[in-house]
Amino acid sequence: MSYDLAWEWRWKTLDVELKVSTEVVDIFFSHQQKLKEDEKGGQLFIDTSMSDGLWLAVATPPHNADLSGPTWLELDANRCKQEAIEYQNQGLVLVGYWHTHAELTPNLSPQDIKSFREFSRKNISSLPNPLAVIVGNGSNGDTIRAWSLQENGFIQATLN
Repeated sequence: MSYDLAWEWRWKTLDVELKVSTEVVDIFFSHQQKLKEDEKGGQLFIDTSMSDGLWLAVATPPHNADLSGPTWLELDANRCKQEAIEYQNQGLVLVGYWHTHAELTPNLSPQDIKSFREFSRKNISSLPNPLAVIVGNGSNGDTIRAWSLQENGFIQATLN
């Protein structure tokens, strides 16, 4: 498997770099949330087998069984389980999830923080430090932001 590079996120304090494939970025941009629309989202999977580093290889698209409103999203549990099995069978690793905000430069809301912490608690053995990606409604890379949930809180990635 090979990927085309869209950009790279870096967490300097964690000494981690994550290459983001163009396929993932295409999913993000094709599902941006316009004003008064409901949030959308999906799961994130990385490929750890590449010799040139970690790759964010898959962002699953929104699903019609997900529940959502303009400021909240609940991913369908059955689809999440099915996707996790499918992509883990392909050697990929679940690392978190993404969702949209109807704002140009997205930030973590109190609800986002609560949701990502709950997600981490439910998956603590396999996913102690999940990746949180929020997709804004702008047209360039800085409208899509990433955070890593660590013991001391959320650490935002820089875009390379």
